[in-house]
Amino acid sequence: MTVVQGKLLDVPDPTRVQVTAVLVDLAGERVVGYVSSESGEITGQDSVTPGEDGSWELDLTPNGAITADAGDTAWAITEGRALNGTPNTAYVVVPETDGPYWLGDLRIALSGTPLGTGTIVYVPGPAGPTGPAGASGPAGPQGETGATGPQGPAGTTGPKGDQGDPGPTGPAGAQGLKGDAGDTGPTGATGPKGDTGEQGPAGPTGATGSQGPQGDPGPTGATGPQGATGATGAQGPAGPTGATGATGPQGPVATAWRRRDLPDPALADSLYTGSAPTISTAQTTTPTTGYIKYAPPLVALAGTDVTGPYAYAGAGSFAIGASSPDTNYVLPLSKYPNTYSSGQGVWSVEFGTDAQTLQVRFKYISSASMYRLSIDGRKVTDLTQSSGGTTAGSGHMLTIDLGSAAPRRIRLDFYTMPFGGVYLPPSATMWRVPLQGGRLMVLGDSISDGSAHNTGAGAGTWFHRAARLLGSTDAWDQGRGGTGYITPGSYATFADRLAADVVAWAPDRLVVWGGYNDNGGSQSAIGTAAASLFSAIKTGLPNCQVLVLGCWSPTASPGASITNTDTTLRTAAANAGFPFVSPITGAVYDAAGTLLATHGGFITSGNAAAYVGGDAVHPTDAGHVYLSRRIVAAWREILPA
Repeated sequence: MTVVQGKLLDVPDPTRVQVTAVLVDLAGERVVGYVSSESGEITGQDSVTPGEDGSWELDLTPNGAITADAGDTAWAITEGRALNGTPNTAYVVVPETDGPYWLGDLRIALSGTPLGTGTIVYVPGPAGPTGPAGASGPAGPQGETGATGPQGPAGTTGPKGDQGDPGPTGPAGAQGLKGDAGDTGPTGATGPKGDTGEQGPAGPTGATGSQGPQGDPGPTGATGPQGATGATGAQGPAGPTGATGATGPQGPVATAWRRRDLPDPALADSLYTGSAPTISTAQTTTPTTGYIKYAPPLVALAGTDVTGPYAYAGAGSFAIGASSPDTNYVLPLSKYPNTYSSGQGVWSVEFGTDAQTLQVRFKYISSASMYRLSIDGRKVTDLTQSSGGTTAGSGHMLTIDLGSAAPRRIRLDFYTMPFGGVYLPPSATMWRVPLQGGRLMVLGDSISDGSAHNTGAGAGTWFHRAARLLGSTDAWDQGRGGTGYITPGSYATFADRLAADVVAWAPDRLVVWGGYNDNGGSQSAIGTAAASLFSAIKTGLPNCQVLVLGCWSPTASPGASITNTDTTLRTAAANAGFPFVSPITGAVYDAAGTLLATHGGFITSGNAAAYVGGDAVHPTDAGHVYLSRRIVAAWREILPA
């Protein structure tokens, strides 16, 4: 272990600040680390409370001794929050010697996050005492005699000799050629113009005939007298007011799902069956000669560039970076903490084209930069695949050869992969394709946002598979690991993220799945927070279909805190009029809290080994496939036929 220390300055009461250390990958996402020397794993967070003078220190495992599925790691050390609620977080790489080390000397910059943009000012401590001088080593042996030096340079050139006597006069030259003919003389002056002949007389104009006289108008007849208005009759007495009728039931959502409208599950999540495309990656931003760039909106155009008619899915509020090269790439800001470098990592782009070959420009971040290609609504690979990038922070070109030129619908799902546009040959065209199935969104934790135990993090969870099974191409993953109804984790609670991350984007359908990170807290606090959240959803999204999932249980025998949290959330959902599904029992309840069906618990003693990862919490790739089917089957129970 290595000691890392720091000191909070100008904080009125440092003892009220919590300093935490969380293991993350080089994109700032929380990861699980494996320490072979200890035969153990790093899954949680270390924390310490500073002393009254603000000083603190943490014993941390050196990053060189840690391996993780996401690649290289760093420690995210958070020293409380700024006045606007933003965590004061620095990223460090911990050396393998004991230290102690000051936090400010170990800082690194994650991709897209330059040093100096944080809210903490690091003040170095006093220099340590000078160590004693090392002992003098013994005198070395006498060196061998040096080789003979090189030959000196040549001498300078001598002075120029005297000029010789003039030679005899040469013979006379031959007669010169005949001279050119002289120029032609000027043209003579033009003679005077002759006199103009006389004009003949004009013929006479015929006379105009006179207009006949207007006849006299006849006299106007007299207006007859207006008849008298009849008297108004007396008003009769008002009848008694009738009783107020009963309020009718709430009308359905305009785009409500019905079971018969959902796609065939055998096809919705199936693989592309056409000829497999040829895909390669090169570290370059130069396309094939003559290709036309279809740039994302906001990226500056040059030469033959045009703005591409892209349909963005799963995210919004796209922006370019503040400085080069990030001004050439877009990322969405629609997910907490809503910044360019640490916002929404999972999103998609769709467009139509008749090109055989297309080139996708992207910025390589790390081994976490992944994508999935879909053609005409069918995914080419089941899981996201590596982008093939080589140097972090550099521009790359992904070349996709579809084998033939034909009209197709193309979809690219991105994870941690800034998008710089698509290049097409001049003979090809691109057009916009509409998204379908309405906007589906999940507000949740790492069960929906992904972990190190599944491929592609949030792009590889149950949520995007469920979206395909429900026919929605605009699926927004608004989950954040470690969060919940009362637990902010390293981000913010569900309620604190609702306005900016959910309501502002007006989803047609919303799944709320949390509670696992809250189950150690007070059930009263969880119930109050859930009731407040559900009320805010009903107010902000009155026409949204909402489904509440209960507390996740990664085992067949959950503890009382998990089952109690599940019951607390079911009660809050029924009071709000939201349907509810329990992952523990598989029970499905309608909006009135009435039990509709029981499907059985999601995780059993027989399937836990295959569906739950090595941390005994998060689902595997197979587990997320399974969860997508279970959740969609439960939701279908609630939908009208």
